[in-house]
Amino acid sequence: MQTHRLLVCLAAALLLVAAAAMGQVDRSRLNGQVLDESGASIPGAMVKISNPATGFIREAETSSEGFYDFPAVPVGTYEVQVTKDGFAPARTTGVVLAVGQQRTLNVKMQVSTVATQIEIQADATPLEQTSADLGSVVGFRQIKDIPINGRNWSFLMALAPGAINTGDGTQNSIRFFGRYRDENYWTFDGVDATGIKDPRQEGGLRLVISLDSISEFKVNSSSYTAETGTSAGAQINLVSRAGTNDFHGGVFWFVRNDRFDARRPFDPSDNPDFRLNQFGGNLGGPIRRDRTFFFVNYEGLQQRLGQAAVNGLVPSALLRQRVAQTSPALANVVNAFPVGQEATSDPLVNRYTGVFRNRWEENAGTVRIDHRLNSNHLLFFRFNTTDGSFNDRRSGLLEYRESYVRPTNATAQWQAVLSPRIVNDFKFGFNRSALTRPQFGVLPEAFTIPGLTTTQASTSIYEKPNSWTYADNVSWQLGRHTLKFGGEARRIQLNAGDDGSVSVRYANMDAFINNRVDRFEVAGVLPMFGGRRTLWQGYVQDEWRALKNLTLSLGARYEYYTVMTEVNGRGRVFDEIRCAGWCPQGSPWYFPDRNNFAPRFGFAWGMTQKTVLRGGYGIYYGPGQQDDVTAAVDSEPERFQLTGAQRPGLAYPIAPFLSEARSQGAQPRALQRDRRDFYSQQWSLSIQRELPAAFVFQTAYVGNRGSKLFGRDRVNTFIPGTTVRPLPAFADVDRKVNYNNNTFHGWQNSLQRNFTRGWLFQLQYMYSKAIDDNAGSGDGAEIMIASCRRCERAVSDFDIRHTATINSVYELPFGPGRAFGPKSGFAGRLLEGWDLSGVFTARTGRPVNVILDRATADVPDGNARGQRPNLTGAPLYPDTKTPDLWINRAAFAAPARGTWGFAPRNLLRAPGLWQADVALNKRTRLGEQWSVDFRAEAFNLFNRSQFGSPVNNWSRADFGQIRSTANDGATGFGTSRMLQFMLRVNF
Repeated sequence: MQTHRLLVCLAAALLLVAAAAMGQVDRSRLNGQVLDESGASIPGAMVKISNPATGFIREAETSSEGFYDFPAVPVGTYEVQVTKDGFAPARTTGVVLAVGQQRTLNVKMQVSTVATQIEIQADATPLEQTSADLGSVVGFRQIKDIPINGRNWSFLMALAPGAINTGDGTQNSIRFFGRYRDENYWTFDGVDATGIKDPRQEGGLRLVISLDSISEFKVNSSSYTAETGTSAGAQINLVSRAGTNDFHGGVFWFVRNDRFDARRPFDPSDNPDFRLNQFGGNLGGPIRRDRTFFFVNYEGLQQRLGQAAVNGLVPSALLRQRVAQTSPALANVVNAFPVGQEATSDPLVNRYTGVFRNRWEENAGTVRIDHRLNSNHLLFFRFNTTDGSFNDRRSGLLEYRESYVRPTNATAQWQAVLSPRIVNDFKFGFNRSALTRPQFGVLPEAFTIPGLTTTQASTSIYEKPNSWTYADNVSWQLGRHTLKFGGEARRIQLNAGDDGSVSVRYANMDAFINNRVDRFEVAGVLPMFGGRRTLWQGYVQDEWRALKNLTLSLGARYEYYTVMTEVNGRGRVFDEIRCAGWCPQGSPWYFPDRNNFAPRFGFAWGMTQKTVLRGGYGIYYGPGQQDDVTAAVDSEPERFQLTGAQRPGLAYPIAPFLSEARSQGAQPRALQRDRRDFYSQQWSLSIQRELPAAFVFQTAYVGNRGSKLFGRDRVNTFIPGTTVRPLPAFADVDRKVNYNNNTFHGWQNSLQRNFTRGWLFQLQYMYSKAIDDNAGSGDGAEIMIASCRRCERAVSDFDIRHTATINSVYELPFGPGRAFGPKSGFAGRLLEGWDLSGVFTARTGRPVNVILDRATADVPDGNARGQRPNLTGAPLYPDTKTPDLWINRAAFAAPARGTWGFAPRNLLRAPGLWQADVALNKRTRLGEQWSVDFRAEAFNLFNRSQFGSPVNNWSRADFGQIRSTANDGATGFGTSRMLQFMLRVNF
């Protein structure tokens, strides 16, 4: 509490002196130059921007060189009026200011002694004339009209430049320009909305932020300015919907049913039963016209899905018989597996197909209040929460876990125009992602038996993390310079615990039949702990209009993340180098990194009125997952292991061996204590060209290099050729490290037309290559040889060579108010209001890393995890690849005892995917204020089979076969064809 009070006092002081800042990521900026007909600048002209929907007005006078600048403007559609004695007033309408946009609007005035106003319609798709960042805005029309399977807003991130969708299209699977999954950063109305323990959407909920509560959002994919940070990935900035001077609202109902869906390739003969209902409503309007507005939104979800489990490998009757005869102690283990229905090539293994009953319920609500004290002061408050519960399948054996999730996000903000050239923004934010998750396995322990599906342990986790954000932003216009400076203080409270687990591993099927355990591991109960740290950030940014057609962006950012501590002083620190084991109580978990200086540079050069050359370079830091640095509390519970190499005759049940395992030494979790925060160097060069019909084309080269990336290795493994460890009092130790690297190079192309004259169109295509020696934060895996990091260098796990997306919204030109057809009567009503929208996604296959099961005694250092085979020289693929035979088994062989395999990591590729989703919407007007929408949506319209990755474990009988689809759920990318219908009433 003392730290919390300190932060409150510090934030208040920063507000009073207007000297700290977080970037104005949730607002927009409008600037430009006022010129006469000859192109000469007009100083002293009065520029007024206004939003009729809210009564917002701001005025500024042009500088001695005719420039004007409006920073920190709320998103919306504006009118811009310019007046000057001796000139005819100029009025530009339809100026759309999107979130995070820096829009340039140059105005030409005509000499006139008569007060005749010049009317101009703003361009629908303006060039980015002052900004170097690569990204795009997803507007309200796309949010409302693009078909989204599951109505999870995060799928729309895949429409942005540089997006790589490696899975079902959620926050778990979308990456940008080669950065890692947990390097993305989300804000909601400018305050932290990222998962706290790890950045992804907590618990997999779809309605953490309801789609209907979002006005628009901006994805800054690369080369963004010093205003934004806390991560090296994309910055995704969402803006909530707000009320206006008119009352608007509506209610809706989306419905889905298995009768409307196509059968998936591996489903039983009949479709599994499926019911999905999503419903809700919203209302917004004035409390006091031009002063106070409100907006409220509710959305609920109820789903029941019979989910086919097609990849379960279980003991056959023959294996059950052999185990009962040879090892009666394992009878309860083999009998816990369900009975299979289909034989495989291995007589000891059958295939099991069952139906898992997936239940999913969510209720989400948003409230926003805006108040304008006067023309210089704006206040607003927004509260968002979701209550969700669901179960999800954890294996092909119908093991499952229950999840009870309640994320909450709230903010209060105050914007003050201190003078015509100085604007201040203060923000307070609260973020919570509470989660309780019990897991139910077929057995209490987790069993790894080569050839059979690995079972899951029965255990539970508990999380209640919070973050508190205090931020302020100052923008100051000085002639050709717009200065921005400031910082943010974010307090992290990481509260989590678990019930522990036991795992038992066999090296091969023969060892299982004869009950020869290769290794067992025990992790004790971890009571709820309270991790605490503070993220301090500050920046300064100068956007300098060096020439009329050249803008330079010069900035620097500093970020310092304090060392994580436990609120009650808990934690046991293991350091094999400095302490030769356990460190003294009170030792820091790791050492601080204080050199996180991040320079940023960008330029935008208007080569012609229709062509802009843009480029940028920057260094970007991030803290990674908060639980990446909690090894000290993970080591508090009793942790130990015993291997068959140490104890011949090791068998199940393991109870008789527990005391001996404890005597072999603890198995702590460790962290590289001299770790450094990861960072990425990013650079880009792009050309934008305005084309006819409101199109803008962009082509760009984007590169980055990541350093100090998160990964994992093993220390204190056996000295090769022995069963002796360097620290005999300890078992091998799972260590989290930050010494990995990656590189990325990509060629990005986009063609964009914002919504105008009834049509919106966007196309993105990227050719790229990503290389690393581990998979980074959120994806990091244990390397095969702890002493050979370079042996892991290969294409990244998410390297997708080609990726493309197209999205479009088109108003059919028939009926009243449109170009063709009858304008009145029954025919007019029938033809009016038809809209067609869709999204097309395609990508090549992702890498496949071939592994195999090995005994601890067969590996030189005794670490049998993540082992790869040898190559034989035979072709990697069969002559014809099919789901039943995608990889040639004969291309691989088991390494000799005492050696490592030499097959490279990520050697193969899974199938590519492409999918088209479409929606047809009919709006019927009911008087002046009311309308009804009926909508039909088809996901995977052509019902293309979206095959998943082949089985990559060479030790399994079904190695190289594809036994699942890319997405066996009911929502997201990669399902079979599914239909959805919607009814909405608007007013």
